[in-house]
Amino acid sequence: PNFKFVKGDIASSDLVTYVFKENSIDTVMHFAAQTHVDNSFGNSFAFTQANIYGTHVLLECAKNCPTMKRFVHVSTDEVYGEGETFDALPMGEEHILEPTNPYAATKAGAEFLVKSYHRSFKLPCIITRGNNVYGPHQFPEKLIPKFINQLIRGHPVTIHGDGSNTRNFLYVEDVARAFDCILHKAVIGRIYNIGGKNELPNIKVAKELIK
Repeated sequence: PNFKFVKGDIASSDLVTYVFKENSIDTVMHFAAQTHVDNSFGNSFAFTQANIYGTHVLLECAKNCPTMKRFVHVSTDEVYGEGETFDALPMGEEHILEPTNPYAATKAGAEFLVKSYHRSFKLPCIITRGNNVYGPHQFPEKLIPKFINQLIRGHPVTIHGDGSNTRNFLYVEDVARAFDCILHKAVIGRIYNIGGKNELPNIKVAKELIK
C-alpha cells in the first residue's frame, strides 16, 4: 500500500515528533478534530483538548521538522457564526470570526494558533473552511445519516427547535477533489473557503428524506 497507518493521539508530542522524523514528513493535512456541535455542549473540554491543544502539538512538531513544506489546517465555516438573515450574502475569507458554540470556538482558536506559527516561525500554513459534508459511511451522529437511521428504524425524525437552522451541504467526493486541488495548487499563507450553493433548513432536509 502507498500509506502507513499509525494509531495515536495528536496530543502526544513524542509520538508526532517520531512519526514526522521516521517518515520524513513534508506535508500535514490536519483533519483530526472533535467535530459534532451538539456534543460540544456536553463535554467541551474534550473539544479544547483535541482541537486547540492537539493542533498546537502538531504545529510545534511541524515547526521542528526540517522536511516540512506544507501544513494544511482543516477548519470549518462554523467559525463565521450565523448569518443575520437567510438571504445574507455568503461569508468571504476575510469575514470576522464570530463562533456561536464551543466546537466553533475551539476551531477558531486553533486557526489563530496556525496563523501565529505562520507569522512567527514562517511555517508554511494554509487554512481551509468548509461546509457540512455528507456521503456514504458517514458517522451516524451527523444530520443526514442520523435522519436516515431514524427513518429505517421507523422512528420519528428528531430536530432541534423549529428546524429553521440552515446548513450548506457538500458531497464527500467534491470535498476530496477540493482538497486535492488545495494540496497541489494552494498558496502558502492563504485561507480558502470550500463551499457550495446547497443551503437548506434542517426541516427541509428531513422532509426530503421522508419522501
